[in-house]
Amino acid sequence: MHRGFNRRTATKVKDGRVQRKNHHVPTGHGGYVLERESPGRGFRHAVSKRDVQAFVDIIPDWHRYSERLERIVLATPVDSCDGAHEFFYREETGAIFLYAWREDFWIELPFPYFDAHLRIFEALGVAYSRNKGSVTCRFTEAQARAFMLLHVFMHELGHHYDRIHQKHLHSSKGEDYAERFATDRFDHLLTAYVAVFGHPNRTE
Repeated sequence: MHRGFNRRTATKVKDGRVQRKNHHVPTGHGGYVLERESPGRGFRHAVSKRDVQAFVDIIPDWHRYSERLERIVLATPVDSCDGAHEFFYREETGAIFLYAWREDFWIELPFPYFDAHLRIFEALGVAYSRNKGSVTCRFTEAQARAFMLLHVFMHELGHHYDRIHQKHLHSSKGEDYAERFATDRFDHLLTAYVAVFGHPNRTE
């Protein structure tokens, strides 16, 4: 999903340290910027900037996958979308957007999306109920954080890695590749995630 983007100046993170700005090199070639937008009334971010930084530290081969990643943005909500990747053709860099959730972390999902992600929801302990036309998922804060990092973020990272390794800038392997990228790494990352964040199914 295309999204407008304001290229404002900000410090960037490289190897977990704040770097000086270099106005001669596109940001994505020297480290990524981590930004937080206001979620807006009635919404909240499921993850913090600190959460993202802690999570990328446990991703195997992060430096390879995040090559030319310019920005990670905790963004204002977009209807029916939990994350997005945008590719900037001029700089040949990309950005990942993680969108804010409703404050109560309850969401309505269509059956195809829910069924495709059921194994993940059950691993995270998400409570749900099937309705006539959709499924109500009752995430806790910990479960929403885990889903956004372990699946949504990894899905968008898959899009980024796919895009920067295509010979032709306008080509990509698409949603199937990004989904496999995330799901194939879920079990391994969940073990590492629990060691850092605790299990998302714990009582809050």
